[in-house]
Amino acid sequence: MPGHAGERSRYTLTDDGAFLRLRWGAGVTIEADDVRSTMAAVTAASPAGRRPLLVNIGLVAAITLDARRLLIEDTCSLRTGVVGVDEVGKVLTAFNYRSATPSRYFTVEAEAIAWLTGKAEGGETTSRESVDPDPFTARMEEGLLLVEWDPGTSVTTEAAESLVAAVAALEPSRRPPMLARNNDMVSLTNEALDVFAGRLDVAALAIVGEDGDRVIATYYKQLHAPPYPTRFFATEAEARRWLALGPGS
Repeated sequence: MPGHAGERSRYTLTDDGAFLRLRWGAGVTIEADDVRSTMAAVTAASPAGRRPLLVNIGLVAAITLDARRLLIEDTCSLRTGVVGVDEVGKVLTAFNYRSATPSRYFTVEAEAIAWLTGKAEGGETTSRESVDPDPFTARMEEGLLLVEWDPGTSVTTEAAESLVAAVAALEPSRRPPMLARNNDMVSLTNEALDVFAGRLDVAALAIVGEDGDRVIATYYKQLHAPPYPTRFFATEAEARRWLALGPGS
């Protein structure tokens, strides 16, 4: 019968019968020891074999690099549905695109449960088999670097490095302004954002997209402080006008 399976001050784990539910506390920074503890608890709660796992990340503050590495290789559950409260949750758990376990991100818990129990499709796939290593096209157009991301992309570190290499190959002698069509991007790993902030050799970056892309752009500017001017625009025409004025405008 469904019931209580385990509890810690930083998280709770309960048995809902068809799946296990892991709920993280608000403001927690998830560390490697936390992941080891939850993995052991999940395994102990399913002695007959792996079951689906619902993970409510709520208002988790951060996830350390070591914790992410453990989560990527974690196979203690049959499939994992991560439920967050907003677009920021996508960014926080973006590393999960490489997960060895089939994983999807949701903002509605009922949809996550339906997917976990095989009753419906839904969510945004984040496990490694769904990743395109180069989910973009890049070209020069009259001195402007145009980058088109595939719709709904989760940008990996490898994709970020590939774009940096593509920019260097397209315009090796100068730093061009860049216009990026994000096309409702799902997320970027923090490592990918570090690559863009440290190695993307452009004069300015204009990001064009939807509301979710605005969240990603704001997160990038505030936490990674790129060395080139970076702005979000709802329309390409506005982005082109800003880039035409030159860096610092």
